[in-house]
Amino acid sequence: MEFSPFTVIAGLNASGKSNLFDAFKLLSSLATSDNIKKAFGEQRGELSELFTQYSETDYADEMSFEVEMLVNKTVSDAWGNTTDIRYTRLQYVLKISRLLSVTDIQNLIVTYEHLEIINPNEDNWALQAIPSKYAEMWIPSIQKSKRKIPFIKTTEENGIPTVTVLEDDSSKRNRRRFPLINATRTVLSSFDTVDFPHVLAVKEELKQWKFLQLNPEDLRRPTQKEYGSDVISESGKNLAGAFYRLKQDDSFITSEVSDRLQKFIPSFIKADVIDDKENKQYLIKLKDIDKKEYTSRVLSEGTLRILALCIMEADTKHNGLLCFEEPENGIHPHRIQAMAELLFNLTTNFIDIEYPLRQVIVNTHSPVFINSLNNKIYRPSVKILYSQQRKRIMTYNGKRHSIGVTSIIPVSKNPQSKIQFTDAEHKFTIKTIEDFLNHPELIEQL
Repeated sequence: MEFSPFTVIAGLNASGKSNLFDAFKLLSSLATSDNIKKAFGEQRGELSELFTQYSETDYADEMSFEVEMLVNKTVSDAWGNTTDIRYTRLQYVLKISRLLSVTDIQNLIVTYEHLEIINPNEDNWALQAIPSKYAEMWIPSIQKSKRKIPFIKTTEENGIPTVTVLEDDSSKRNRRRFPLINATRTVLSSFDTVDFPHVLAVKEELKQWKFLQLNPEDLRRPTQKEYGSDVISESGKNLAGAFYRLKQDDSFITSEVSDRLQKFIPSFIKADVIDDKENKQYLIKLKDIDKKEYTSRVLSEGTLRILALCIMEADTKHNGLLCFEEPENGIHPHRIQAMAELLFNLTTNFIDIEYPLRQVIVNTHSPVFINSLNNKIYRPSVKILYSQQRKRIMTYNGKRHSIGVTSIIPVSKNPQSKIQFTDAEHKFTIKTIEDFLNHPELIEQL
């Protein structure tokens, strides 16, 4: 699958949209966790259930990931050291195997890791996503002289899979080896310094992936000074703390956030955050056109969601991939277009090199949300995909099984397009998706 800076995945409930986010979340955890089993334990479902199920008793014994990414041109480690990296388009591959011990306890081990640059002559994503006149800002020309040695590679040594990490292909100075004998963490997760900048850049990219599930109660809650944070959590906690940090860094930020908010909710003319010293907390307040003030405690879920996105757009600490599940929840249909506009504004346009790298992927079963994108679907930075369940015959351990798989298909921006995608699938049009999601029988079922 190729994702644009702003990607929308449409589909009915139980079509596999959330499973894709689960895969992103697991890969992010595997890149940072010191234990594979711990990373799997943070996912929904039992361990075996996370692997492909072929029958009532048969589960796959291997899981693999392959991801291509554009990383920042500079990377910093936990000790404040910063360095530039030579290659920004990288491909990372990871394989995890599931084993049963003699006591039938399930164990997970790393069996393969690989990291290399993407051949610019085969990089269709970069050609389509980044305007040619800005390409050099994001992908330095040195990428064209393809490095032949991977940064991370797995080979067999004396019958044992062994990972070699080599940052500089002209020297053995920065080289490390990891025999994969019952490896209980990824090699990527063990690197924390700029001595291996490309490896660290990939780890930091995966670490920054965020999965928004905004909870109105968390959005309403003030940020406590003793136990809070100045970074918005995935559920919306610390919204006031993040807003206060921005206000300290830039005295004009309240005006910027207020202008953004009023554009989408005209009844509010000012957004501010105060230091409630008596209660040792930060508290958000909004003022309406009648000069009445409201704290975050009494604001509606829809207003809080839009305010959170306005603050995130202004916050340079927010970068990387943002996954947002069903952003239309809690939003009045008349406000959904505003929500879509804000999510689009969060993404990188590749014109300003100072703007942080940001990508947004949302999933939705709302035809109203799809319809709200009509004025943006022809932009190269926007892509719509359609998710559906299909039956597929697969062979496992010599047996043939019929299993349900998720098929995610590109949606054509041309209303007249009927281009064949595969023998069994075709490119949907925006109109087709809207009609399908709007079907009276489906709406009644939902």
